[in-house]
Amino acid sequence: MIRELAELLRSLGETPEAVQLADALWLAERLGPSAPLLGSSGGTAVVTTPDSVSEAADGSLWEEPPPVPGSAGPRPLVPSTGPGPRNGLLYLPEPRPSPGDAGSGPVRLRAPAALPQRAALARSLRPLTRRVPSRTATVLDEEATVEGIVETGQWSPVLRPAPSRWLDLVLVVDDSVSMTLWRETIQEFLSLLGSVGAFRSVQHWLLPTEEIASHGIVLRPPTAGAGERLGDRSPLEIVDPTGRRVVLVASDCVSPSWADGTLGRLLRTWGRSGPVALVQLLPRRLWKRSALSVHEVRLGSDTPGVPNIGLRVTPLDSHRPTTPGMAVPVLELDPRWLGPWAALVSGETSTWDTLATVVPDHPGAEASAPPLPAAPVATTAEELVREFALHAHPLAMRLALHLAAVPLSPPVMRLVQQAVCGDSRPSVLTEVLFTGLVTRADDADTMDASTHDVLPVQFDFRPGVRDVLLGMTPGSQVLHTLSVVTGWLFDGLRRSGVPTSDFTALLDGEATAVAAARSVRPFATVTAQALRRLSDRYDPLARQLQETDWAESTGMPSAGPRTAPGAHTPSVTGVVPPAGELLDRDDFLAEIHESAFGEPGTGVVLTAREGGGATATAARYVQVYGHAYDHVAWVTAGRPCAGPELPALLRATAAQTTASWLLVVDGATPDDLPASLPDGPGTLLVTSAGADWTNGYVLLPVPPFKRATGIRYLRSRVRGLTAPVALRIAARLDNVPLALAMATGLLSRLTPEALLTALGADPAPEAPPAAPLEDPVADVCALAQEHARQLCPEVAPLLDLCAVLAAGPVPTRFVAQALPHSTDRAVAALADAGLLTTADDGATVFLAPVVGRVRRTRMGTAEIVAAQRVARAAFITWRSGVASTVHDGEGPLGLTRHLEAMGALDDDDPAVREAVRDQVQLLADCGDVHGGLAWGGAALERLRARVGADGPGVGELALLLERLTTRTAGQERAHRP
Repeated sequence: MIRELAELLRSLGETPEAVQLADALWLAERLGPSAPLLGSSGGTAVVTTPDSVSEAADGSLWEEPPPVPGSAGPRPLVPSTGPGPRNGLLYLPEPRPSPGDAGSGPVRLRAPAALPQRAALARSLRPLTRRVPSRTATVLDEEATVEGIVETGQWSPVLRPAPSRWLDLVLVVDDSVSMTLWRETIQEFLSLLGSVGAFRSVQHWLLPTEEIASHGIVLRPPTAGAGERLGDRSPLEIVDPTGRRVVLVASDCVSPSWADGTLGRLLRTWGRSGPVALVQLLPRRLWKRSALSVHEVRLGSDTPGVPNIGLRVTPLDSHRPTTPGMAVPVLELDPRWLGPWAALVSGETSTWDTLATVVPDHPGAEASAPPLPAAPVATTAEELVREFALHAHPLAMRLALHLAAVPLSPPVMRLVQQAVCGDSRPSVLTEVLFTGLVTRADDADTMDASTHDVLPVQFDFRPGVRDVLLGMTPGSQVLHTLSVVTGWLFDGLRRSGVPTSDFTALLDGEATAVAAARSVRPFATVTAQALRRLSDRYDPLARQLQETDWAESTGMPSAGPRTAPGAHTPSVTGVVPPAGELLDRDDFLAEIHESAFGEPGTGVVLTAREGGGATATAARYVQVYGHAYDHVAWVTAGRPCAGPELPALLRATAAQTTASWLLVVDGATPDDLPASLPDGPGTLLVTSAGADWTNGYVLLPVPPFKRATGIRYLRSRVRGLTAPVALRIAARLDNVPLALAMATGLLSRLTPEALLTALGADPAPEAPPAAPLEDPVADVCALAQEHARQLCPEVAPLLDLCAVLAAGPVPTRFVAQALPHSTDRAVAALADAGLLTTADDGATVFLAPVVGRVRRTRMGTAEIVAAQRVARAAFITWRSGVASTVHDGEGPLGLTRHLEAMGALDDDDPAVREAVRDQVQLLADCGDVHGGLAWGGAALERLRARVGADGPGVGELALLLERLTTRTAGQERAHRP
């Protein structure tokens, strides 16, 4: 039996010695049935022994678990369990078995141990297993009792302090995004600390370093739910005045709080009363990339358990002078580091040459520490990859090449690392994620249609990097990686009741496999990109994968051979705004499409309150169903409505009697619609804030956000936000999508309580949700503008410019001309605040009507006039240096709709009058003669009212309009039968 046990341990990676086997068998006989293992869900692990309990700073006691029935020996260690890590879901949920698979379970790949050399680590901590007299427990001193009876004749027991373990231990884990990769390592290390037998108790706390700027320094039990602050405790709570508590802080030191000295001062607080060490989870070669400054020092101690503040610190590196202060040893999670540290703490050795971070004696001296690593010097994707390849570990480079073919979701990345690299160390994956190639994903939570749960795509490659890596990867390698991940996904889908095929069926384009792969949108999107980069032969499959909704998959009626997206790419005129995320509205898109193809020539009107998402829904419809049309045009409504988009659509369809078309008129009233539409099958899609539409249109109210949707939207974008607080914010903002989007920008700078107070709601936790604001979009917009101006002063002139422009698209180059200083910073600040959006190519910004309206109400007449003057001057200067094309919204035509708002029709400056005439001529030259006549007629009427019938500029503009009228009449006669 002993030989079989030894063979079993060797198969698990352990090499047991004879003494160890004997100890294990002896201990197993006395411990009885084993306790539950420490689960992956986390929890505060408390290890107690019969001879003592751990007394916390507040006087509370960690009690022992109840005895195991039928066991006469010491009680086993029982770790507490809880809901899961605060950083959100890191792994896909367990696949739910279908009714036919009642006896089956999920198939898991065997992962190597997250904590290698477990036995050696346990042995390295043996110096800390010393025993000391207990302060509370006593035992019978048999020898002294017998001697007392003999000498005195009194049968009185003599008691002495029971031997007790010497130290308590507290493991404080950095709770930042990057630390999610070390979750299994931390859990195994915590289990090791509890089983090594060296400590009276082992406590586990989380340190939310990314919330320090908003919430201060707190400790949080791992059993708290995501973002729950009710369990927050003071860091002083783990201070033991008796000096018998060791604090180990586990971190990768990537969080900015390690660079500015904040956490260094926390270490100093703990180091005044007992030993403190920092367990750096990254390997030594990567420490220079962290935010922590380390020095070579010699630490000295004359007595066991001396606090860090009492250690003698002697610098060993003469080239890097060390600031006087308290040294905190920095350790790798390796026996070669933990062993010497344990020997120094226990007093077995009096000196130790090691690496340490030094906390200065005087606050502010930490300014000499190196700052966080700056953004990569490389400016292109090729340079980023080249720089990474020069300095990265070969395994990290190999892993990066494989990850280019898959979405960067933690479970997927771990699967690929295990399958293709044969190395499960988190440091390899950390090197890929935090050394310049990767950034946080814009949309961190994407719905998995198969399980109705969240697939956490928390990271993405920087722009262009994925293409560069795919270009360096052999096609066979890309297909191998895709097959591994596809098999894993298909297995989970199959067990949840969704019929799937295999990777070969996917490459063959079989409908079932394509539909299943497309249901996991991040996977489908990246797979399509990888296949396109691989070969043109996969282009049809890539087009299908990128579409989430089409007629064949939704069962909608067919509208011709091009109803299924992916058949071809339509021609698009006009600037379509970014679609953004459309929560819980996929079915509504299908309803729009069904209505659009129900009756030929039917107009579909999407109605919603201001900020209710009508524009976003129309943009998403163009993105998803645009492939069902030959030509698409996007027009932003306004009076007079002028631009090249409609004429371009008319010209494109004039010679194609069977060509299908889609015309979107955004933000329209019935008077804004064009008088003529193209011939042939087509759809007029209108977005409107009002419902006063006559018969002949299909009115489709845009579904408002449900309560659960609003809560999910807020929590997916604000880390640490609890569901009750999200409910109160969403209720106060009436679940209006635009208001919620601006609220998420505010929550990056305000606490939820401060936001509720600013919105006039009671911030108390027990308060019920407040009634909705009367105008939530305007109220939260005003608050967002105020905070954006405080955060970035360059925002103020940009907001003034927004106040004198019409809603809709604005060329970015015009904004840069009007505000030449720090335009990028101002645009980025307003985008972060949810006050504007930027096109994917960065050439256009889109203003919501409420932004200018709210800003204008806070400006005086003189400020408005000054802002209009700036806008007109920028237009005159900018238009002369920018070429205009029919299909380009970036040229001067893109500003036609803004000229009236900026006061161009009421300006007597000759240069402005000339610009007005040129704009009329430009519209006519681009095919929009009717728009030019309408716009020029309004300008002529204004000009005559100011300067009279014979005033300057009147004759030139009147002559231009007369020529255009004659031109229009000639065209109409030519087309008359």
